Amino acid sequence: MNSIRKYIFLLSLASLPFTGGGLFAQTANENQFKLGPLTSSNQSLTAPTSNNEMRIGYCTTDWSSGLIAKITGSHSYHAAVYFPSELLDKYVGDKIEYIEFAIKPKRGTRVEYFVCTDLKDVKGSTLTQGFSTTYVEGWNKLKFSKPVTIKKDMNLYIGYILYLNDGEDYDCLMFDKSPYSLVGKNWYGYDGSWFSNTAAIGKNICIRAILSGNNAPNNDISLMKLTAEDGSEYVEQNTPNTYMAYIQNNGVTPINSLTLTVSAKGVQGQEITLDGFNVPNNIPQLVKLENIPIPVEGNYTATFTVTKVNGVADPDTKDNSAESKGFSFKKGTSPVERTVLFEEFTSEGYNECAVADGIYNNVLDTHKNVIRVKHHLDYKQHKDQFKIAEDTDYEQLYGKSKTFVPAIAVDRIIVAGLEDPGPAYFIASEEEVVKFVELAKAQFSFVTLHVDPKTDANGKQIDVKVTGHAGTNEMPLQTDLRLTTWLVEDSIKSTQQQGKDVFVQNGVIRAVLSNNAWGDALDISGYDFEKTYSVTIKPEWNVNNMRVVSFVNNYNENVAKRNIYNTAQAFCSNPSGITSHTYDANGKAFSVVNGNILMSQGYHLVGIYDISGRKVGTNQLGNGLYIVKATNGKNVITQKININR
Repeated sequence: MNSIRKYIFLLSLASLPFTGGGLFAQTANENQFKLGPLTSSNQSLTAPTSNNEMRIGYCTTDWSSGLIAKITGSHSYHAAVYFPSELLDKYVGDKIEYIEFAIKPKRGTRVEYFVCTDLKDVKGSTLTQGFSTTYVEGWNKLKFSKPVTIKKDMNLYIGYILYLNDGEDYDCLMFDKSPYSLVGKNWYGYDGSWFSNTAAIGKNICIRAILSGNNAPNNDISLMKLTAEDGSEYVEQNTPNTYMAYIQNNGVTPINSLTLTVSAKGVQGQEITLDGFNVPNNIPQLVKLENIPIPVEGNYTATFTVTKVNGVADPDTKDNSAESKGFSFKKGTSPVERTVLFEEFTSEGYNECAVADGIYNNVLDTHKNVIRVKHHLDYKQHKDQFKIAEDTDYEQLYGKSKTFVPAIAVDRIIVAGLEDPGPAYFIASEEEVVKFVELAKAQFSFVTLHVDPKTDANGKQIDVKVTGHAGTNEMPLQTDLRLTTWLVEDSIKSTQQQGKDVFVQNGVIRAVLSNNAWGDALDISGYDFEKTYSVTIKPEWNVNNMRVVSFVNNYNENVAKRNIYNTAQAFCSNPSGITSHTYDANGKAFSVVNGNILMSQGYHLVGIYDISGRKVGTNQLGNGLYIVKATNGKNVITQKININR
């Protein structure tokens, strides 16, 4: 499990040039290759099959995509598959007689095919070969000039070379329909340069070998690929799940049943026997593995091992296992609602930050369960009055990029395909901000928090208690779990914001209550947790406009792994009457009638705020909890109300 998080992919594989993976490139350039769609044809896409022939290979029988090289002129264009000794040792004494391969369309006038031991020296390491001028579009079965007897510990490449003429397109190397590729097994290139960009291709090249002899093992399988049926990496502990597996029958007898076990974190599950299959010889086939439970909770790497084939022990178990990584939440629990942390990086020294602030306002005014804060940075010679020492630490959220403003980090998610490394990004449009927020909201959360701040009777200190409950004894991808808590102030009138005479700053982090910027160590092995904090109120702070924000997060040296799991906040109040309830029946500051706020004579509305601290208009009051502030010029009244139309 490289990552549980979801990503926004801005480029598709069909248009994305391959990068990385070339091992011995000389003058050729791997970025010249890409997959292309097939044109329509009456030619069958399915490879020939026969119960009397023993085939070895990795491709499924149907092709799907052609490999296109963006080159012109006369070149050789070639492909090969690698058969390591781990596979060939099953067939020691048998002979490699034929090659099968698929191309579309037919290109060139001659094809050479070979068995060799070293792709860097095909000519010098060739064991057998052949050539043809009568090959066709589609699947070809061609016999080698002499068979190659398989010996123990042999590692072989089997492939073909096409010779194309000037004016022909280099678009004919075929890949199959499998949703996976085997690392280091598929090779392609031109003019003697070979590449194996398995990750980018995601499929297997259409090449197989046909053997003669009687040494093929029976009841021997290879477990080639394993994924969850629904594609999710989340499961409920000890609950039956369904997995999809690609298996290959390395013998001649069809496979009808499999017996397997699953183990994780040292816990071994019971053997499970699944039947009803019909897997023929050496055609990788998708099978459904049903009623498979994961026996542990938390982050896991589960090993699926096939112990029996057709009810008997597999004679070679080295290729019978596959791993599945994921997160198993405790049985009887379920994901909880997530509140998103929206971190804005800003500076009063740059006028465009005020413009960006308006863009973010427009988005967040229409999104519930988003908590917004600001990290203030200096800009050129301007020293930002709201910058705190820890804001320098938070500059790490820019990744390997230099700092810039404005920027946002939304639950510190990493998004692929953007210029900035993240999790702090420059986002200039409301539409893209919405995508970030919705992407963050879509992440599963398994922890809840409650924040309880109290101001002492003298108005000198705020004491905070944060409590929480985790549904599972660890969080997804957790390496160093932390609880980070901030004191935040809203509604600060500033005259230092460039581009504005007066600007109201909201979400200003006044203090980090945790021991450091990245939070205090948090233990959830017992599921419930509690942390307490105290902070002395500074004279320049307005407690009535303050809130405490706390969130469970992961710390890692790699900033891309500093995940946030959930966030909560609560408003502070001064005990001097500001938090008093609305007055008695003869002196209410306001009333709520049919979901509308009606002000009493002598009072006017300061603002209405949702539970995430965003100011909302009176026409935006849907059902839910709100904070209403009103004043008569002397006292400020803060009251929680519940709208339930």
